Amino acid sequence: MSPPAAAAKSLTTAATLFAGATNTTPSTNDSATFHFVVDGAVQTLSTQNAPGNAPIRGLLFVPSLDAENSCNNLTAPLIPTNVTRYSDVERFRFPTIGLAPWVTAECAQSFLDASQRAGSDALVFFLPASNNSKPPPAEDPTWSLSNGGDWKSRNILPVYAIPGPAGVTLMHQLAWYSGNTSHAHNGHNESASMPGEPDIRLFSLIDFERGQNKMPSLWGFILAILGTILVLSMIVLLCYQLVQKRRRESLQRRIESGEVDMEMLGLHLMKVPREVLDTLPIYTYPDWGALSDISEANDKSCLRSDETHEVEAKDEGTNSSPDTPTDVKAEDTIEDSGKEESGDRELSTQADIIAPGTPSSSQSQSSISTCTKDTPPKLKRLSHSQTTCAICLDDFIPHVSTIRELTCGHIFHVECIDASLSLNSCLCPMCKKSVLPPGYYPVPITNRVVHRDYMIRRTV
Repeated sequence: MSPPAAAAKSLTTAATLFAGATNTTPSTNDSATFHFVVDGAVQTLSTQNAPGNAPIRGLLFVPSLDAENSCNNLTAPLIPTNVTRYSDVERFRFPTIGLAPWVTAECAQSFLDASQRAGSDALVFFLPASNNSKPPPAEDPTWSLSNGGDWKSRNILPVYAIPGPAGVTLMHQLAWYSGNTSHAHNGHNESASMPGEPDIRLFSLIDFERGQNKMPSLWGFILAILGTILVLSMIVLLCYQLVQKRRRESLQRRIESGEVDMEMLGLHLMKVPREVLDTLPIYTYPDWGALSDISEANDKSCLRSDETHEVEAKDEGTNSSPDTPTDVKAEDTIEDSGKEESGDRELSTQADIIAPGTPSSSQSQSSISTCTKDTPPKLKRLSHSQTTCAICLDDFIPHVSTIRELTCGHIFHVECIDASLSLNSCLCPMCKKSVLPPGYYPVPITNRVVHRDYMIRRTV
């Protein structure tokens, strides 16, 4: 299958000298100065039997209609009587190109049939009543015949159209270079055949657009650049998203392992949810002075208890001696035990610790454990002897103030620290340590947090 024919680009017509009937090679004569070019204003109406991208060359002529055809009278004002006809160019044995006015659909069909009978290589129409610089496109109804647009695929030669003024100009020049002496213009014809003299005819060339040599337009060049920039931008954005995804995953793992400084990343502004607050213990503030006195007395009791046990062990070893005053030893042991019990009762009433969820201090465990053989007495959780709430700056009232202890060991009024953690920040107001569990981060990690972490690690 042959490639589709290209659209016509230009029509070039020039007066050409022919030496004679036996010499079919045209040559330009210096006296023949006519040269006419129609560039960019040629419409392709039909491409039947077009020679592809090769130009069409031929002698220009006007097809002759039958004598009884009514179109002769319609076109008589447009076609001079001494115009170049097929009989004027046939003897040169050179390809021909027809030129005809498009007056009516019937006349156009008649000129089309006459050109096919003459064996011309192409036919060129023009609209004599139109002064437009370019004829209508091939799809315009102007070029429709009695069968509509089917004629474009049924004819056997390519058909083109040029502007009306260009067609009128060529028609007048065909009258000057026809070689017909019987109808010379003003009694003179420049191409009239003289014995031994060469003939001058109009030679035309129809050139076609060649896509491979056509330079791209400015807009096409701009669109190509914009498309390239868009593709490169999408590739860069995709690579950036992949890198950021890997960094987010790495930062998430470091947060879960507790390797990240939450305050440096700006994550300290996170609020502490209620379920995390409920895990922090609540106590009744104790009397630290009384607890210190009781602790010293308890230590002495423990020492006396140890000495009693040692004496009892020795007594068991010397049980065989009848002179040992066992009654005195027993009384001493009973007296010491009574002191220990009284000390324990005083200790248990000094500091009450309220476990999370317990209603009153009377049902809580004592903050100081009783002395045993294996474990020394110590406080359960209260490791900082603060006397003032660092938030409201009010002093704690022993056995009255309810306090909450954070994971760092600092204590505050329950209402003060709960409001600070749930509304302001997850950090302890004193030591700036996060109260959130290690790895706890309820919101997604954004690219901004990743970039901040990257910059911090670069400066370290």
